[in-house]
Amino acid sequence: MFNLRCQTKAILLVALAALTGISQESYAGIRRANCFAPGSAGNMGRMMGTRNAQRIVGAIWNRLGGTCDQLDRLAQIISETPVARPIRGGEFAACFYLGYTDELWAGIDRVYDSCGQACFNAGAEVGNISAQGYCAASLAVGGLDDPGFISQPPLPFCGASLVMGCKSEYVYVATQEYPGCNLFTQGFFANTFDNSVRQDCFVPTEVPIRPHGYSGGSFESQFADIL
Repeated sequence: MFNLRCQTKAILLVALAALTGISQESYAGIRRANCFAPGSAGNMGRMMGTRNAQRIVGAIWNRLGGTCDQLDRLAQIISETPVARPIRGGEFAACFYLGYTDELWAGIDRVYDSCGQACFNAGAEVGNISAQGYCAASLAVGGLDDPGFISQPPLPFCGASLVMGCKSEYVYVATQEYPGCNLFTQGFFANTFDNSVRQDCFVPTEVPIRPHGYSGGSFESQFADIL
């Protein structure tokens, strides 16, 4: 009976991994350094993502006339623009999203700097952009275990209310809005997700990411009642 139970558990875990896209390899996780290794698929993906984001930020800012009274509108349009899709999957795709999101921040930072603005005044928009980057990269490789995979936005927020707006939007987009992403916000990936939200939204350590106190758990614990 014990051997049968063990065999059944193993079979179910393999089946669940196939259904969710999670594998033992994805547990090891892709790291930020993978995207900068010369000659690697990750490095090529990152550079392509960077070029895509440069074109997008430049095109939107030019369309807005490049005037500083349009700063808020710039972040809003970028957050509403669908994330570009890479030509390949796996490490290439995850690093594409890293380069894409990193360059969005760099591009916005350059515009803010040229306008003499030293902090973000668009909390929800930053949360939306960050969540899209996290979700797209997670789906590309079956989950991340590096909360610093995508870099932190370069500017702080102009007030505490914007921090909370960023946090709320990040959590909402990842858990409710982005198709397939909720799996990568809980269980095995709960700590990575929470730390990513805290990093990207500059959330103080004493502020919980999830007010309801969800504690995560292992991948297996999510399906404990059937194993």
